[in-house]
Amino acid sequence: MKKVDMPLKQYIKTLKAKIFTIKNISWKSPKVIGGYIALMLLMGSGMVYLNSTTSAVYVIVNGEKVGLVPNKDKAGEMLNQILSEKGAPLGIAAKTHDGITYSSVRIENADYRALSKETLAEDISYYVDGVMLTVNQEPIFVLPKAEDGEKLLEDFKEYYTQPSDKNQVTSVSFEDEVKTQLVEAPLDQVISYEQALEKLKQGKLLKEDYTIQENDSWWLIARKNDMKTKEVLASNPGTNEDAILKPGEKITIAKVKPYITVVSEGVRTDTETIPFEVVTKTDTSLPSGQAKVKQAGSDGQKEVQYAYVQKNGKVVSQTVKDEKVLKEAVSQVIEKGPQRVTVAYSRGSGRIASGLSWPLRGSITSYYGYRGSDFHTGLDIDGDQGEPYAAAGAGKVIGAGWSGNYGKNITIDHGDGIVTRYAHSSKLLVSVGENVSKGQTIGLVGSTGRSTGSHLHFEVIINGDSVNPLNSLR
Repeated sequence: MKKVDMPLKQYIKTLKAKIFTIKNISWKSPKVIGGYIALMLLMGSGMVYLNSTTSAVYVIVNGEKVGLVPNKDKAGEMLNQILSEKGAPLGIAAKTHDGITYSSVRIENADYRALSKETLAEDISYYVDGVMLTVNQEPIFVLPKAEDGEKLLEDFKEYYTQPSDKNQVTSVSFEDEVKTQLVEAPLDQVISYEQALEKLKQGKLLKEDYTIQENDSWWLIARKNDMKTKEVLASNPGTNEDAILKPGEKITIAKVKPYITVVSEGVRTDTETIPFEVVTKTDTSLPSGQAKVKQAGSDGQKEVQYAYVQKNGKVVSQTVKDEKVLKEAVSQVIEKGPQRVTVAYSRGSGRIASGLSWPLRGSITSYYGYRGSDFHTGLDIDGDQGEPYAAAGAGKVIGAGWSGNYGKNITIDHGDGIVTRYAHSSKLLVSVGENVSKGQTIGLVGSTGRSTGSHLHFEVIINGDSVNPLNSLR
């Protein structure tokens, strides 16, 4: 049988034309009848073939057939949908370098299995034309859009500088070498603008081992690593400040290091409280141990203008540019009975009290003076459990132990009639008779005695009388 190199429909049409255009041959001729029968058989077999098969297109990815689709248009539509969906979380359409071609075929109906979008998506690799952020020549992440790089850096600066009418920012810069560059990156290595900003805010977690040394304590380890005690404990789950430390053993130190340090300078205007002074007078007409308020005190207010330098929102230096009193403070006058309970202390002029330093940096949660009907003899300074505090001045420890409502407390005689007290401690690090220097760590913040939460109760006592510590601290 002669091989026919043409489509079946065209071949049948040609054969039919030849049969019915042969001249001078009777239609009853055996040749005509035979040709007619052959034509009918061919047409029948052609119809069977057409009905039992379907026209389709193979999708070929990088030379490998991955499945069938009805036609090229359907394949193109499916590919575009996949690229759009893959890039949608980043607000873009993903791209691919894969070689995707098509091959038309006819296939038995029973063998036809349509290629799903999910299957095709798994066989394709993706990339994005994005922008890479580097800090000190180290790649940090890739963003999906070129314009996202500059926007991210500006928003990160504003996150820390917080400019406003009360905060005039004069300059902002990065302490690090920060650059952006256009790159082509795999889709799974690209993060969104929101994820990138959050990553910069959170910083990089660095973990390292620390070998416990002789005489180490949790607060000392924290101090060595410029951390708080609670941060060291959090790095070692299952531990607390009473856990025994054995020299030679290793613990984990987990620090958060910023990816970028934002340095800003400016002028900030704050409204601050001027705490009222408490003036104590002896009234011999009052019974011993009793007191009454002769004149109620009220805080004043002042507006202070600071020139500052800060790094990532933390002030590293500041100076007072201007100060204006908005409201004068009114002193509280207290009349007390002639007798009082005192501790053993030196006596003197009390003049050096003005040189005391803050034992702990934190917000004041309760000031000196009356709280309702009770008189508060010191300052309550907010602090975390286990946070170290320091001696406000050089002196000799004259008390270190439990004392009723004060809980674990320390008293230091600084000479010249000045004594300071540090109460509600969780742990005392000095003993009676020790000489301490100004700024030396002497105890850990706690909540022992009569206390509702971790803080340091700090008192200044001059010649046996408590005075407002704010007048002595610098």
